[in-house]
Amino acid sequence: MLGFEAFGFEVFGFEVFGFEVLAGKSSHDGRRQVLFFRGALMPDIAFPNLRLLRSPTGRRFWLALLMIAWGVGQGLADDQADTPAAPAAPPAVDFVRDIKPIFVKHCYECHGPGEERGGLSLSQHALALAGGDSGPALVPGSAATSLLVARVDAIQPPAMPLDREPLSVAEIDLLRVWIDEGAVWPETADEADPRHRAAADHWAFRPLVKPPLPAAATDSDAAAGERLASDVIDRFVTAGLEAAGLQMQPEADRIELLRRATFDLTGLAPPPEAILPFAADPRPEAYEELIEQLLASPAYGERWARHWLDVVRYSDSGGYDTDIVYEQAWRYRQYCIRSFQEDKPFDRFLEEQVAGDELWPEQAEAMADAVAVWTLGQWPNAFDAFPDKLAYVRRNDQVVTLSEAMLGLSVGCANCHHHKYDPVSQRDYFGLEAVFAGSESFNRATGNVAWVNGEKSHFRALRHAAEPPAVHLLRRGELNQPAGRVVPAAPAFLPQGGPLFLPGEENPTQARARLAKWITGPDHPLTARVITNRIWQWHFCRGIVATPNDFGTQGAAPTHRELLDWLAADLRDRGYRLKDLHRAIMHSRTYRQSSRRESAAVASDPENILLAGFPRRRMEAEGVWDRLLEASGRLDRRPVDEPFVPPLTDEELQGLYDIGGNPRDNKWKATEAQNRRAIYMLNRRSFRMPLLEAFDQPPNSVGCPVRQSTTVPGQALALLNGDFPVEQATALKDRLFREEPESVENRLKRAWLLVFARPIRADELTSAREFLFSRPEKPTADIWIELCLALFNANEFVYLD
Repeated sequence: MLGFEAFGFEVFGFEVFGFEVLAGKSSHDGRRQVLFFRGALMPDIAFPNLRLLRSPTGRRFWLALLMIAWGVGQGLADDQADTPAAPAAPPAVDFVRDIKPIFVKHCYECHGPGEERGGLSLSQHALALAGGDSGPALVPGSAATSLLVARVDAIQPPAMPLDREPLSVAEIDLLRVWIDEGAVWPETADEADPRHRAAADHWAFRPLVKPPLPAAATDSDAAAGERLASDVIDRFVTAGLEAAGLQMQPEADRIELLRRATFDLTGLAPPPEAILPFAADPRPEAYEELIEQLLASPAYGERWARHWLDVVRYSDSGGYDTDIVYEQAWRYRQYCIRSFQEDKPFDRFLEEQVAGDELWPEQAEAMADAVAVWTLGQWPNAFDAFPDKLAYVRRNDQVVTLSEAMLGLSVGCANCHHHKYDPVSQRDYFGLEAVFAGSESFNRATGNVAWVNGEKSHFRALRHAAEPPAVHLLRRGELNQPAGRVVPAAPAFLPQGGPLFLPGEENPTQARARLAKWITGPDHPLTARVITNRIWQWHFCRGIVATPNDFGTQGAAPTHRELLDWLAADLRDRGYRLKDLHRAIMHSRTYRQSSRRESAAVASDPENILLAGFPRRRMEAEGVWDRLLEASGRLDRRPVDEPFVPPLTDEELQGLYDIGGNPRDNKWKATEAQNRRAIYMLNRRSFRMPLLEAFDQPPNSVGCPVRQSTTVPGQALALLNGDFPVEQATALKDRLFREEPESVENRLKRAWLLVFARPIRADELTSAREFLFSRPEKPTADIWIELCLALFNANEFVYLD
């Protein structure tokens, strides 16, 4: 760099070769002016002392003067090269004393700790060097090429700070000298990021250990570690109730408990023949035996796999305009059903989905079904002609699904900027993308790389990419603005986070395996907490953390934090056996209490957060479908692989199949013979099954952590007037006449057992008889169909106590 004074004007900040930037400062009033920019002379110089530059002769004279000065400087430099180097002088400008106060005064409002407008933070050395959306802010040793100086000195628009008092000439000079001297920034001067401070104190990011149990009168007989998990649940819940002046309700009656437990674990009603014997069995062991029978039932795997399919956005098609069919998506659905049915350890379940093909290559077929989860996201067919863009969108779907479903973290926004509240950086986000970039989706039937324009269906899994693309951190998440390359990594703020490989060790074919082991590592604070909270939510309708996909600092606070930690640590220590957690929950008094709450509890805790009574709930959409078929006697309980299409109108069928397609040419035909459970139903992103949609079918474009439960007129209209409910009411009538051909009273008793899973009351029997004989002019069969349809529309049919 060259600096001298000529014609009352101080010239500084330029490079002779290329003339990157040449600026001047008046010795009289301190005003600045750009003289040269990228080698081009600026034609309009406003200072009277530099009128010489207005003429071609003057400009040639000025250039000659600069070249002479440059030659003198070069001669001095050559002379100095022959002499021993003197010890380096300490920087004339001190960061803490001179520079940081400037940042705090002028910059921190937009670029300070936790504030990264434009992607730039000046709170820490590494972040300042990384720069923002416009590129690096600091170039140590070169103030002339540092964007920070160009902006605060109004050399390059927009001038900074925006809409505030500009920096003084003295402050800008300090910045120039500091940068030219190497931008020395002591590590101790870094400003702590408030997100990291918040994360350090955040309960979900702390090590997972069992907390001490609340005191109880019977503590003398056993240590806390020897207690049953069901007793632990009751300890913590009771402590919360007592603090609020509330108490648990008495145990539900036997039939309510039978109905609750059976639907909870299987999604179906108890067999009519089992209802009265269970109600008459006073043995405590009878309930324990019931739980074991339900956990062993094939219906258990179907019921609980459906919960997981919600979380990982399962569908049989790609959505958007073409809604391309994923003909083999059902293999992943069946894999999930088998895994839950076999009580596969949940950590193994996660590892198989993340990297089963890398960890257990000898089980190639089974592991291909597991990792297919990453191929089942949406297909934005508008990007078919832009493979790089399509791959980027696909990786985003994979990162978001993995982080929300398995880690309980919302990291998706970090593809454009650092997370606003949690310490998840863009580098963390793209580190996860780099993990998935090492693999490619391919068609298992043809061997072709999937996502090829023109393919109409896919039988897909993951394999190692022959040439993994480089993943770069993208400014503002825009593919055409790459910054530095990013290596496969886990979020750095979590234990053992950061790069998954040591320098020189990188092996892209094993990145998912490393990530899988990191997720299920014993020190990971989130994995066990997240699935424990989900299991609790699927039993009680609400999780201990009400935001199951967001355990970050902006997620809901846990209602029973110590209970969640105790159960999660116990689940981890017991080998992630989910059926053990079911047993603990369902054997507890908290689960077995009545749903009839006291008025004081309703007034003080209207949302029943403290659980002073079991929460009443409505069946999910699939449960309504299954129960209609079950009550009518038409449910085919045999498992099925390929999805089925239920009976639909011609208009609905046209909406179900491809736009412009011919329903007769579709792979899966509509047939009344396939009265299977709803989990096996064709699930297209472009079409919503009418009955299921009325009862809040979950979205499948993204993961669904919590299902809505609305009460709207469309539900009554669907059950009263829909073709499917009317058909099942007719089938139920036929079943009643077939099973109880002689007695109207027995027929009515049977109807109540089939529909409500309980005996009929005397007043109900009287009312039902009066209804049946109130219109003698109407055919008997029609009256009975109306009665069956009315039973299907009762609250008790779709609500559980």
